[in-house]
Amino acid sequence: MSLSPILPGRIPSSLTASRLVGNVQRANELLARLQDQVATGQRFFLPSEAPSAAIRSIALQKTIERKSQMQVNLNTNRSLLSVTETNLTTVSDALNQAKTFLIAGVADSATDADRQAMAIEVTSLLQGVVQAANAKYQGRYLFGGTESRTTPFETLGGGLVRYNGNSESIQSYIDLNQLIANNVDGETAFAALTKPISKDVDPALTLATRIADLNSGRGVGLGPITVTVDNGGPVVKTVDLTTAGTVGDVKTLIENAFPPGTLTVDIDPATKNGLRLTPAAGTVAVADVAGSTVAADLGIASAAAAQITGSDLDPQLTLLTKLADFNAGAGIGTTAGKGLLINNGLISKTIDISSAATVQDFFNLLESNNLDLSLGINETGDGLDIASRLSGADFTIGENGGTNAAGLGIRTLDGSTLLADLNLGQGAQVDLIDSQGNPIPAPLNITRRDGSNIAIDLQGLSTVQQVLDTINAVDPGVLVASLNAVGNGISLLDNDGSSTGPLIVAGDAVAVALGLDGTEAGTDATVPLVGKDVNPQKSNGVISLLVRLGQALSSNDSRELERLDPLIDAETQRFTLVRGEIGSRQKVLDDVQNRLQDEDISLQQALSAEFDTDLTQAVTQIAQVSKVLQATLQISSQTAQLSLFSFL
Repeated sequence: MSLSPILPGRIPSSLTASRLVGNVQRANELLARLQDQVATGQRFFLPSEAPSAAIRSIALQKTIERKSQMQVNLNTNRSLLSVTETNLTTVSDALNQAKTFLIAGVADSATDADRQAMAIEVTSLLQGVVQAANAKYQGRYLFGGTESRTTPFETLGGGLVRYNGNSESIQSYIDLNQLIANNVDGETAFAALTKPISKDVDPALTLATRIADLNSGRGVGLGPITVTVDNGGPVVKTVDLTTAGTVGDVKTLIENAFPPGTLTVDIDPATKNGLRLTPAAGTVAVADVAGSTVAADLGIASAAAAQITGSDLDPQLTLLTKLADFNAGAGIGTTAGKGLLINNGLISKTIDISSAATVQDFFNLLESNNLDLSLGINETGDGLDIASRLSGADFTIGENGGTNAAGLGIRTLDGSTLLADLNLGQGAQVDLIDSQGNPIPAPLNITRRDGSNIAIDLQGLSTVQQVLDTINAVDPGVLVASLNAVGNGISLLDNDGSSTGPLIVAGDAVAVALGLDGTEAGTDATVPLVGKDVNPQKSNGVISLLVRLGQALSSNDSRELERLDPLIDAETQRFTLVRGEIGSRQKVLDDVQNRLQDEDISLQQALSAEFDTDLTQAVTQIAQVSKVLQATLQISSQTAQLSLFSFL
């Protein structure tokens, strides 16, 4: 701090006095500021005092605050996953005990009383598993997905258990731009839903189809394309499609680029899955501008041609897709008086879907009928995704005299059903091998209405449709096999126009596995033998397996116990993977926490360098300023020693 020189013994002028006062004030202000810095540890108190450092400090403080919240999230997530793991340990123990009961139940030494006692024990295991599945932490159900306020598992009549949650994850940030799920939904943990019923329904392209829904939902990044119409002289137009939201918009933009009637753009009527460009006369060509793939992505890039037929744009299924647009525009068949026959546990209903126009309408109808179903669109975006929420229940969707279930892609037994999947995975053994590796004949034995016997060899077949085709080839148009008109199963008709004897399918292993064993004894040859549904869907999760194990032990069903044996092993293995995934997440949390702790030290150090007071420097400055202030005061006192004589 500099002071204005004052000659001793002279009366200071007003300017000199002002300088002295200013020096003293500045010294006091600086001293006070340094003392505040030492007292508070802050280098500055207003951003204007150190703008650059203030900007950096604010950014560092914001980052530290966010990182602190990440630490809170980490601790919460760790607690949630820890409680989740504890409850899954209970379930894992129940699976191991179930395996023990199953082995004891199939043993020759087990008596009926033993199996009844074990069935009671399995019921207790089931109750414990359901209790663990309904575990809560801090008022939140652990296994309900995002439905964390609703009891996820509910025990119903008949030993069935319904899952009320969903398959969504609750995620939280554990670091900037790093999310992790802190829950395991009931479907993932307990396989609480049946395997979804879903088939590609090939939605038709329409003018209302959104550009974002093309190419299985990947959409098309729009921009300009070049369209050339040559009718004796080429007319080239660059058409900017950027504003198009639907296929209809693309049609309008391309057509409007030319005089009315010059070029027509429509949906290819043959395939209903791509665009078609037709000039009134001459040829049309479509090309991409340099660096663009818009025309190619729209499937219409082509050299000059009398007509351009675009490639399949593969529109994805949405809730607004019309049922009439299923199956490349063929629809789902007549719905009036038809519909679906749905069985799910104790529920059996015929569903009239004639009022449904869209996928959303159809889902709303199913929801309103309280069928205990999970409804959605599959991951590939080309079909419905329907599953049962009931563990331990048989679930089927069949026809009600029409083709609606097949048209919707949700019939649980159709021509594409694999023989190996029938009877809950036990299959239909049409390819038997003896100990020498030789094939063992396992024909389908039929006594026809005229009294003749035939044996139909089904070896080598793998699907239900192949079975139907093989039977229908025996006596075409007379001996007819088809899928049941109502429900599911195979129907067999034998009508030569004159024979009225009984139609009999012998109850051998193949016929039983196909559900076709039995007799149609009526004399009306137009009435078929209606087979049974041998492809019910069931969950193979732990809850469902415990329900079925208890039932099998109680009813002394050794065959069912044998069938459950590999399923329990598979579920145990799957469940181990679920627990392993939780362990992996916990490891991620540990790693992130260690990193956050290291980062916090670095951030605090950086903030300290910008914002904290350098105590050594500040104390040194206080000493220096104090000396300057003292010197200034001394000079001021010497130069300002005034008396009465100074004014005479």
